[in-house]
Amino acid sequence: MTIIAPRGNLAQIVVGTLTERLDCGVYPPGEKMPSSAELCEEFGVSRTVMREALASLKIAGRVVARQGSGVFVLERDSRAIHFDAGRIEDIRSAMDILELRLGVEMQSVALAAARRTPEALTEIARTYDAMTVLESDEVESEAKADFAFHMAIAKATRNPHFPRLLEALMGEINSELLMKLRQSGGSRSNFVNKIKREHAMILSAITQRDEKGAQSALYDHLATSLNRYRTLLDEANREPA
Repeated sequence: MTIIAPRGNLAQIVVGTLTERLDCGVYPPGEKMPSSAELCEEFGVSRTVMREALASLKIAGRVVARQGSGVFVLERDSRAIHFDAGRIEDIRSAMDILELRLGVEMQSVALAAARRTPEALTEIARTYDAMTVLESDEVESEAKADFAFHMAIAKATRNPHFPRLLEALMGEINSELLMKLRQSGGSRSNFVNKIKREHAMILSAITQRDEKGAQSALYDHLATSLNRYRTLLDEANREPA
């Protein structure tokens, strides 16, 4: 039995060890992982800890659970950008920031549609155009352009507190945007095009001074990401039969 000293987060410690084994080929692609019970006995941890550790590996794209068969090792996709498997809390934090953004930006986008000046609309359109010319592999630039679009909307409200709040949350928002783009992996091009279409709907509603339409488009944009994270966590935490 491998005894883990009670320092730090136990699940993250288990993830670190299992990730090293995956990287070194101890568990090669296509091979079935030891059962949860076997791993619990080896590491001397509870099933709850092991469930969270395996959930992190699933979300990171390292393993997959097959109903009735167990957990299997996936081939590492060199084209995809995976976030740290040990940071399942990153997804929960991303969900927190999206819930906050929904509450704040539903109001700001309606005010922007009602109050925007021609100059403010031009700036929103400019930030949208900046997004459309980026390639799908320019992840950091895409996140920066996405934030600039939402900041332009906040400024169009003519209420200085909206852009100040977004500015204060810039680090957390950018982290969520980067995670969303990186998690899209090999399907990133289609995913980015979908995001651009969602932004186009928001811009169109603001252009037409359609407050309810702007709110509806923004809700679809942010809620889609929030629900995607919820699905990831639900799937990751579902134990194989």
